[in-house]
Amino acid sequence: MKNIENIPDNGKKRVVIVGAGFAGINLVKKLSGSRFQVVLIDKNNYHQFQPLFYQVATAGLEPSAIA
Repeated sequence: MKNIENIPDNGKKRVVIVGAGFAGINLVKKLSGSRFQVVLIDKNNYHQFQPLFYQVATAGLEPSAIA
């Protein structure tokens, strides 16, 4: 994880969002351009679309169909 000191202080109150799932990304979008400095923290640097994974696990769908 990168050091929080790498994030410049812009004078706004900072909101830290942990988790870049659907809710986290939606909140970032709603708060962007607001009076807050938004920091999003996630263990990955990408967003994984997960709703169809259970269908692959139960052989209802081929993995290539969701990629």
